[in-house]
Amino acid sequence: MKKYSLYILFILINVAFVSCDDYVDIKTEGRLYPEETENYRYLLNQTSIFDVSYSLVDVASDDIEMSVNYATFFENNYGTSDYYRPFKETYKWADSVYYMGDTDNDLGLMYQGLYTANVVISEVLTSNNGTEAEKASLQAEALVHRAYIFLDLVNIFGKAYDAETSETDLGIPMFTEPTVTEDITRASVKEVYDQIVSDLQQAIDGGLSPKRTGIEVGFPSLASAHALLARTYLYMGRYAEAQAEAESALSLQSSLLNMEDYIDTPDSGWPRRIENPELILSKMSISYYKDAPTLLTLNDELLNSFEEEDLRYQLYTRPISEMTNDQVTRGRAYCEGLLTGEKRNAGPTVPEMLLIKAEAEARSGDADAAIASINILRQARFKAEDYKPLTAANADEALIKVLEERRKELMGKGGFRWFDLKRLNKDPRFAKTISHSYIDEVYTLEPGGDRYQFPFASGLFQYAPNLQQNP
Repeated sequence: MKKYSLYILFILINVAFVSCDDYVDIKTEGRLYPEETENYRYLLNQTSIFDVSYSLVDVASDDIEMSVNYATFFENNYGTSDYYRPFKETYKWADSVYYMGDTDNDLGLMYQGLYTANVVISEVLTSNNGTEAEKASLQAEALVHRAYIFLDLVNIFGKAYDAETSETDLGIPMFTEPTVTEDITRASVKEVYDQIVSDLQQAIDGGLSPKRTGIEVGFPSLASAHALLARTYLYMGRYAEAQAEAESALSLQSSLLNMEDYIDTPDSGWPRRIENPELILSKMSISYYKDAPTLLTLNDELLNSFEEEDLRYQLYTRPISEMTNDQVTRGRAYCEGLLTGEKRNAGPTVPEMLLIKAEAEARSGDADAAIASINILRQARFKAEDYKPLTAANADEALIKVLEERRKELMGKGGFRWFDLKRLNKDPRFAKTISHSYIDEVYTLEPGGDRYQFPFASGLFQYAPNLQQNP
């Protein structure tokens, strides 16, 4: 069959979704020559295709609840909109999120980034007029980007990793070269995870900068490679290795924002990603979800889990009525985007690494160490006068408290709760049936249910007839 030079299946995107980046000041200047090392630096400077994460995944989790009056407002004003329909259908865990024949813009943009990463990975080591160290570092950056894309998407479209079934569980189309044939199929979950681990281990040895800050926070660092490997091992249930990688990341970057310092900061005045010391690698959501009708409205179970003095509740959530021009009067929504003026960020952070470290410590039986790790984080989330350290009588209690803190800290940031539901459903202690109500309908998702795997948009099958749909 004829080979295509681009990922035709996944690059059918609307260019309107690709925004100009506002923090990268590295420009392409002068004349460029084919096969020159500097060209691959310019390819990796395209943060509009690398600094992205999948938007819809947060809408599916049990953190979100659309009250009757909010759902009615949504339906009456936006119910038939092509643009807003995926938000509503994802909330319902529908069998088809997009209209018939439509494509998935988020998936398309992420695979566009994958294509470019694969060009760099495949070609940069044989390029001209660069040092071997420069070439290896550029390849390492591309490997981190590729690993992030695979990890994010396999957890959206594939099953949660299970060592007993991963060899046969369907994952995602896993392109590792910048050309593909027409016969596009899905790799197994195991194959995808094996590739992620391999990519990140290779990147760690590739001469990356120890950490990236400021305008370079969208570029991979050694800290980010360790952090993403920690996340990967956590999702695989390899907790000792997850802890080791999280500790390696924290040894390179460990600063936290003290939220008490920002109590009186106005909207859009909070530290952006280029100013946020907690952010290890920027991976912004493609959509904002900070304005009506696509608010991330939070359910009472999550909201009630916060202590009254918790600044994450006070500052990162606010009444829906303040975000919808008083057209909806009940409940609270996630509002961090209003504080920073930026989209949600699913990139690895210092708080995530502390939470991974704490979970691994609890699972190993070290309750004191686990509680100490999350108390480091919690101390930055309360006023000094309100902070009270957590305690736990044993490792089981410590694990429960760590997971509660993880849910609160990572809410709305890019799928963390959804991915946690998928992996924790493997454990009878944490398996959970969740429900979403939409006006007069109730939708229920059992542990391990089919809709824990997002359906592929129907328009993709025009180009990939052998791509297997999720049931």
